[in-house]
Amino acid sequence: MNFRILLILCLSIPMSAQTVADNAKPASPANPPAATAGAAAASAPTLTANEPLQTAQALMDKGQLKEAVAAFKVLVEKDPASAEAQVGFIRGLMRSRQFDEAQSAAKAATVAVPNSALVHATAGDVAFRMGDFGSAEAEYRAALKLDSNSARGLFGMARMYQMVSMNKRAKDTLAKAHQIAPEDAHITEEWLETLPYSERLEQVKKMAGDHPADEDAERLKYLEAVSKKKPWVLAGGFKPTEIKIVPYGKEITGVNDINRDGPVSISKGYGLSVKFNDRASATLLLDTGATGVTIGRKLAEKAGAVKIANAKMGGIGDKGPVDTYLAWIDKINIGGLEFHDCIVDVSSKNNVADEAGLIGPDVFDKYLITLDFREQKMQLAKLPVNPNAASPDDEWQDRFIAPEMQSFTKFYNFSDHIVVPVVVNDKALGNFIVDTGADLNSLSLKFAAQVTKASADDDYRMSGVSGKVDQVLTGKKAVLQFAKMRIESHDLPVFAIDHISSSEGTEISGFIGIRSLVQMKMTLDYRDGLINLQVYDFKKARE
Repeated sequence: MNFRILLILCLSIPMSAQTVADNAKPASPANPPAATAGAAAASAPTLTANEPLQTAQALMDKGQLKEAVAAFKVLVEKDPASAEAQVGFIRGLMRSRQFDEAQSAAKAATVAVPNSALVHATAGDVAFRMGDFGSAEAEYRAALKLDSNSARGLFGMARMYQMVSMNKRAKDTLAKAHQIAPEDAHITEEWLETLPYSERLEQVKKMAGDHPADEDAERLKYLEAVSKKKPWVLAGGFKPTEIKIVPYGKEITGVNDINRDGPVSISKGYGLSVKFNDRASATLLLDTGATGVTIGRKLAEKAGAVKIANAKMGGIGDKGPVDTYLAWIDKINIGGLEFHDCIVDVSSKNNVADEAGLIGPDVFDKYLITLDFREQKMQLAKLPVNPNAASPDDEWQDRFIAPEMQSFTKFYNFSDHIVVPVVVNDKALGNFIVDTGADLNSLSLKFAAQVTKASADDDYRMSGVSGKVDQVLTGKKAVLQFAKMRIESHDLPVFAIDHISSSEGTEISGFIGIRSLVQMKMTLDYRDGLINLQVYDFKKARE
């Protein structure tokens, strides 16, 4: 399992990414806390001995974004050929969430300073943030064509490789970027993730110094814990397994199946029965939109979870990141599988978004996972051997598509979130998270404006890990095309919620919920970033 615990006091790093190669890595909880000393200064562009530039950057470092953007804008207007001013202006707009303006500024900057690798790399960061992966890749490659040692260009390509499951290539590229620019905090944070826990611990100790900040102290606690024992060890080794999944929550009616043969009743979701330390049991919502195991405080106390470090978790909702903590649980049983030394995320509240807890299928990421909703079972099979891997346990394998999996569709992997390109209403293409933990499909407000007429609807409520969503609109129709599927929902509302981004900071246009996903059998290969969907024949099933 990939232990990148989401928002555990980590830096917010604008990611970058897409097509890299047709055989290349196309997104809870998962990112350990980040050492923050000097991060703001280290991530800033290198400035010349120019007092106005230094003043503008100082405003940015202090978080005075409105003033910083205004100062950089003056500099850009005065000297459009200044790469440093252009980069500062773009980054200021991004940090103040003026994304459309940042896109325009990035386009103008590449015209005004066409020979600056840093400008092209920064334009790549903007394109990635907006989910325009093709443009992001083009800009990173342009940066590297101008300067093969462009640290930010290499950094962008490394994250691109991560996204499309080219993990070894990503690791090697990050190592080169860090060697060139060890002072760049963003590069350093991603590079640290490629190191063994013991090496990462030593590096973070050096970065934090003798008097670590609170955030760094929590990260050190986490790294010291996982350096001593390996998390999530499967007892007895691999064996093909079938585990029952159970209907979860109240039944929902009115789902139109793909065969257009009338409404089908489904549950709110599906759950897995999980036993903790032989002391407590609960049914956790099986949530492809989450990663790892997240449980409420009450269940954690009953299970005897041992706290490791404080953390924060973000998700859907208007309350922002919520307080959590990481904890050890000695033994977790799921079906016929037994895991030892498990790390779970514990909410500061008694439950998690009104649930006992969430479990992401990535807990089983060493398996080929099939979710069969009609038969109410999860099947775990052995992944094909990757002939290019150093060993079967090698975490840094590049994507391998076995002959028997050529029909699978590649997905983008963002911290084990499954992200797929989706065309909605034959009008626009967006990046969607496949989310069995959501009952309805949802769209960001910006994307909804492109594909449907949305209006306020007081009859619907939406909530997530970060609380309730105050502003909810509904649309009249959504036709979704993804992974060789076409789903039509003529009489279902489509939630349109405010701006969504993944944990890596790239634009997400929406979520594909269980009402759509229940219509098909889903097979997942997290290692290689592959998904296969097979539509059920509901008509035949009723006969």
